[in-house]
Amino acid sequence: MSIIIQVTVQQGLSNALQNYVEKYPATVANALKTVAERVLETSNVLVPVRTGFLKSTLGYRLDSCLQVTFFATASYASYVEFGTSRMPARLFLTRSIQQHEAEFPQEVLSALAQLCGNLFTF
Repeated sequence: MSIIIQVTVQQGLSNALQNYVEKYPATVANALKTVAERVLETSNVLVPVRTGFLKSTLGYRLDSCLQVTFFATASYASYVEFGTSRMPARLFLTRSIQQHEAEFPQEVLSALAQLCGNLFTF
């Protein structure tokens, strides 16, 4: 058993901005990857470590230019994340994502603004 948490960034993106996303998916993907790396760093700090195996299975993947999936593939990851009747939830991935949640749209907007600035310099 493993856990997968998906983050989809669409809030705050206007129709005009959506056109840039479609024209420059690599720019958006790189922005999401930047924030995803921060989320992964934070989750590596928050994850409880006994042997280090759970920590070694943490990761993320870009499913599209607007969707990131975070995962932990250790068979017991969901028990540690969400808890059991005998063990409280640790929420290491959930808290990490919540901590960086607002950075996703900001990073995308910043990357696209920088791209526009580079394309339209006078």
